[in-house]
Formats: sequence, C-alpha cells, structure tokens
Amino acid sequence: MCKVGDIILVQECKDNCIELGKHSFIVLSDVAGEIQGVAYDIICNVLSSFKNDEQKKKKLSYAGNFPITCCDSKIKNGNKLDGYIKSEQFYYFNKEKLDYMVLGQISSDVLASLMTFIQNLDIPFKAITENL
Repeated sequence: MCKVGDIILVQECKDNCIELGKHSFIVLSDVAGEIQGVAYDIICNVLSSFKNDEQKKKKLSYAGNFPITCCDSKIKNGNKLDGYIKSEQFYYFNKEKLDYMVLGQISSDVLASLMTFIQNLDIPFKAITENL
C-alpha cells in the first residue's frame, strides 16, 4: 500500500499514448474518487532526475517544475540524484490495475512545500487519466 508523500516506482504507464516505462512518482492523494466517470484511488506527480547542469537549468525554467534534492527524500536503496517534480501534471491511477512498488518517501516539509507550490501555480493543469 502507498500513502501520501510516498515515492513509488510504476512499472508501466502512459502519457498522451506514449509508454513511459518504469518511472517514479510522488503520491499526492490516496483518497478514492472518480474522474470522467472512471474510478481512481491515487493521484501522483511524476518525478524525474537531472542528467546534468544544463538540463537542470532548462527544466527549472518551466513554471510547473518543482525542484527536489536527494536530501529531501528517504529511498530504501539510497538516492544521490537531485531532480524535479512536474507539479502541474496529475496522473490518476487505480491501485488494483497498477504494478508499482514503494521506494521511499519525501519529507513532510517538502511535501507541504510542494502542496503550497501547486496551490499557487498560475498555469493550466493536465490530468492524465489513460492509466485507469
């Protein structure tokens, strides 16, 4: 089971008909609901690592990307990479249909900052529902 603030590794998912393969996500909500008439029970943001300083500068120039350092999380096997959360992209999942594992969690302070960041965003949000 996963809970809010967990970092999960999803084995396969899609975004705009593109297979993302294995990817990590931050769980934002574990409350069941419906979107477009389909049930879901977790909402996540995708989490990505920076490959180099040039990519870091580029990715953080986008208003929706929230920076995260390796010190902001506790990962079972350790993590030495900084990255970013695409906070304007909400992935809706049904846990019964989802192949995932919990890798760790972000700190409660970082989770609170992320939630405030999301609430203050003044850009369009994207709901990714094709994984339901």
